[in-house]
Amino acid sequence: MIWSLKLKKRMIREIKKLYRFLKRLNMTLEYNKEFDLLCKGTSAVPDFKHPSIKEAKKYWAKFNIRLNPKWPAFLAAFNNIHSCKYIPNDVFFKDIVPSLNNLNLAQAYVDKNMYEVFMQCVKMPKTLLRCMHGNFYDADYNLLDIENGSMGLPGKEVDCFIKPTIDSGCGKNIKKCKMLGGRIFADEILQDINELRSAYKGEFIIQEEISQSPILSSIYPYSLNCIRSMSLRVDKEIINLSHLLKFGGKKNYVDNTGLGGVVCKVDGHGIVSEFAYDDKLIKISEHPFTRKSFKNLILPNFGELERLVIQCHEKLPHFDLVAWDFGLDDLNQYVLIEYNLLFPGLVYHQVINGPIFKNHLDGILGHLHETKYKKNQNGAAADKLII
Repeated sequence: MIWSLKLKKRMIREIKKLYRFLKRLNMTLEYNKEFDLLCKGTSAVPDFKHPSIKEAKKYWAKFNIRLNPKWPAFLAAFNNIHSCKYIPNDVFFKDIVPSLNNLNLAQAYVDKNMYEVFMQCVKMPKTLLRCMHGNFYDADYNLLDIENGSMGLPGKEVDCFIKPTIDSGCGKNIKKCKMLGGRIFADEILQDINELRSAYKGEFIIQEEISQSPILSSIYPYSLNCIRSMSLRVDKEIINLSHLLKFGGKKNYVDNTGLGGVVCKVDGHGIVSEFAYDDKLIKISEHPFTRKSFKNLILPNFGELERLVIQCHEKLPHFDLVAWDFGLDDLNQYVLIEYNLLFPGLVYHQVINGPIFKNHLDGILGHLHETKYKKNQNGAAADKLII
């Protein structure tokens, strides 16, 4: 009987071990397949004989990771920065992100309705209505009684956005709307509050539209164009790793590259590069929709943005790696739009800025197999290529 119980437990352990192995293998195959498709759509010519490829294989082997040489070869082909420290997406999402971030807690922290609880140190879009777990609240988290019509919505006309608050990456299910006379309209159609609750599964937020800085709207006026920053906690210090500037496209009001948007490099002084990359990683010198040049574009008070990134990251002690989206309003003040703890996209950062972790990568990889980092290894998921 005891022997049978031990055998059963052992079989369960082996099945779980096999499941984890197959799950990780599937992630590797999926990310490599999607990266291959991405690279085929570009004019990049990788140099697999460059000395950095051999160096990269040796570097990653030190950490018991077998490197797919396509990643460093193709990434260097875009920016001519040859390095052994380019990170493949599969390694990033199945190993590095779970080792740096407590993914078991991430879902609560990325709920947009909780931003104003965690991030009281930064300006955010004005909230008009919250729906949390199927219940309605005002901006100050006071419970509302919709049966008696006490929604407290503004009577004057206000342009706003309805956003899902959970699983809301890449601008998914964001809807432009308008409030007038205490009612909500989208595409000139009156919205039923209960139908909205059902459509967004009881989790959404309605926020006022931000009046964007002319610096950014002059390039593309139809979306809120965001600065995407990435920050890393190293020991007790938080550092800014990389900055990008994302523009929308094709008259879409979200800045997702998959919807025609483009991405530019931003240096540590707020100076924007004179070229951008589109969703096919093709280099362009002007916005493809508005034909406006990226030349002479400088983000104001950029040191303030870097300070805000660090200050906000300090509020997230369970997460050592965070991707941030900030808008720039008509007062040239930075406004927090979103932060990402689960899928902080890496491809564009590496294409544009090279290997952004630099000397910090050694310490991160060296800790991957320590016991304290293993608890979240199953939290990573493979949905699509995150760029």
